Amino acid sequence: MNRRKFIKYVSAGGGALLAGVDPSVAGEDRSRQASSGKKDKSTNSPSNRNLKTINASCKLRQYNDKPTVFVDEKPYFPLAYLSYFPKQFRYKNMRKSGIKFFSLSITLGDGWFGAYKNDKVRLDKKGIWDAPGKIDFEVFDKSINEILEVAPDAYVFPRIFCDSPGWWNSSHPAETNRTYKDGLPMRQSFSSLVWRTETAEVLRKIVQHVYQSSYANRFIGIHVTAGETEEGVHHEWLGHGDYSMAAQSKFRQWLLCRYHNDKNLIRKHFNKTIDQIGIPSPEEREKAGFGDFFDPEKSRLAIDYRFFRCEELVESFDFLCKAVKEESNGNFLTGIFYGHTLTQWLDHMAFSLMLKSPNIDFYSSTTFGTETDSIQKANKIFYNEGDERTCLGRWISETRPEIDPYHEYDQEGWLRHETMEKSLEHLKSEFTRTICTSSIIWWFDLWGGWYDHDRILNLFSEMQKVGDESIRLPRSSVSEICVIVDEKSFLYLTLLRRASVSDLPWINAQMGQIGKIGAPYDIYLLDDLKDLDISKYKMLIFLNTFLLTQSERQMISRKCMCNNRILLWFYAPGLIGDNISIDNVSSLVNMELSSEEKRAESEIDIKISDQKLTYKGSRASPFLYIKSGASEVYGYTRDKYAVLAEKKEKDWSNILACNPPVPWQLIQYLAVRSGVHIYSNAGDIVYANKSYLSIRAAKPGKRLIQLPGKFHLRELLDSGREFKSDNSRESKPDKEFEINFSEAGSVEFFQMIPEKII
Repeated sequence: MNRRKFIKYVSAGGGALLAGVDPSVAGEDRSRQASSGKKDKSTNSPSNRNLKTINASCKLRQYNDKPTVFVDEKPYFPLAYLSYFPKQFRYKNMRKSGIKFFSLSITLGDGWFGAYKNDKVRLDKKGIWDAPGKIDFEVFDKSINEILEVAPDAYVFPRIFCDSPGWWNSSHPAETNRTYKDGLPMRQSFSSLVWRTETAEVLRKIVQHVYQSSYANRFIGIHVTAGETEEGVHHEWLGHGDYSMAAQSKFRQWLLCRYHNDKNLIRKHFNKTIDQIGIPSPEEREKAGFGDFFDPEKSRLAIDYRFFRCEELVESFDFLCKAVKEESNGNFLTGIFYGHTLTQWLDHMAFSLMLKSPNIDFYSSTTFGTETDSIQKANKIFYNEGDERTCLGRWISETRPEIDPYHEYDQEGWLRHETMEKSLEHLKSEFTRTICTSSIIWWFDLWGGWYDHDRILNLFSEMQKVGDESIRLPRSSVSEICVIVDEKSFLYLTLLRRASVSDLPWINAQMGQIGKIGAPYDIYLLDDLKDLDISKYKMLIFLNTFLLTQSERQMISRKCMCNNRILLWFYAPGLIGDNISIDNVSSLVNMELSSEEKRAESEIDIKISDQKLTYKGSRASPFLYIKSGASEVYGYTRDKYAVLAEKKEKDWSNILACNPPVPWQLIQYLAVRSGVHIYSNAGDIVYANKSYLSIRAAKPGKRLIQLPGKFHLRELLDSGREFKSDNSRESKPDKEFEINFSEAGSVEFFQMIPEKII
């Protein structure tokens, strides 16, 4: 999809009203041209100027089944390093360990990355956007040259924090995010076209400067960040924003587009004229109409506002990244923080739309809380932010008291892993998941010093070698299970907002249980299902499909309910359609359901085959249970409500788990029934693709690992030994291997070499 089609696509969805902007809002001429998608012909583009050096070209291409980073026509595994508070000796040590890619932190503004800290934490260096038309390139150049002075052959791609400076906020009061209660300003509104266009202009000037610099051949891209903690969310995520004039005006434009400029229809839906409609109040934004859910008939404005809020971020980041792409003639890699769907960040629920942007190459989040396979399906890459603490970590108030004088970050979460051995195993686990999911990772040494040890640097060196080798080997998925996540369904949950702890805790708990079944899985957005080849999947897990349109129900029926598959549904699948009703769930799974208003955590007893299990189901409102129609019931509450049951159909089965999170043993049992290959049946976490296998032990002891064919295993990130399937002196391919894990959490990582290659 080209840029023009993407803008048309977003506009049709009601989000991108970039054309026809009121000139009084857009500001200067360049802003109006940018907002209409027209590029200033006078721009000092790379093709129109003499360069001091030949600039690097960094692009994504398909290579061995996966999107891959190419720099100057050469493929790379860009394992990277960055820190908020870098030191040259660390850059030097990282380069010696084999790491060649470096990011670094540049800010346009003058505030800390987390605005919610109320300016109690300070930046290490000043922002570079000093005034209108004035950029401090001395700070910019110095930051980059600190790397290149000790690693002259490194490739650099800074993250540029695009939050507005204080002077900008003062100059544009109508364009700043405002709280509902007191109207206090909080940096830019993501609805502000002035902020978008002026910030895009700064990014263009940065690209122009880079092309005139001595390091143009070492500079490969820009990670564009903005919002709280740089991670693409609106400011005031702990309260209620954005009530700025810019947002109020843009929301009305968005509604007009969504309802096809039919003002009579808008009056019918909202009982107000378009000019009377504003951003809903905090009470409206959280008032449930059906348990914990919005009722689409009663809460249309609150629901629409959530969609608008997400699409504003899509517009903003696409617009900023487009400026970088255009000014570099497509030679710079661009990326953003986005896709924190599994960690339920409210503002990240337009991921399927964001993935359609032709201007963004990579998406980043922490803890793999995203749909990595959807990213790759869109021919993009997932760059995991490995901000992994080690036993060397200390609070920033100790190492740099001038940065955190009020001890804002003196929290246990910033200290982790009491021994070096546990630290190393944790780093291995994060990296091996990266390899097996064909992703990339950067090590984010936030405060500095987390990785200052020879054993860690040696491990990084081995990781780089593995990564370099991995891109030249087959990397396609071997998963026989597919997990489907629906971002839109999250928007109907009134509990949801961007928080440090999940507001729907069973989602993360359930994903943790899925991870223990001893087999890899792919994970996609529901939006991908319509054109996804699912022929290899023997089991489909629908994690949160609370919202299903009639066309989606028909598509699932036609495409998924066949071939003897097991479909596992959680909580209230299909609850919301044209209306919200328990009957919608009953018709989807072909079992009659009933409900109670709410229920606290419940003890659930399960019986599967010869196993008896007990787990604690999460609180639920409404609380659903199976009344009749099940072929078999597996689980009951202590007061005998059926909450886990199967309906066997002609050539598929529906399993409904009304009260998650269900334990991994149940999911593994269903997977085995489906014919899914299980590598380990002991609750270990398994990642695998065509060339690699990673196993993280649930407990110490011996384990018999079953392989899907005869393979030779070469152990990686340890001794480099050839792994033997028996006690003989020579290794040979086999389908079974015994591994002895020394302790829980230890990781074994292998290259899998098929028998025919030996």
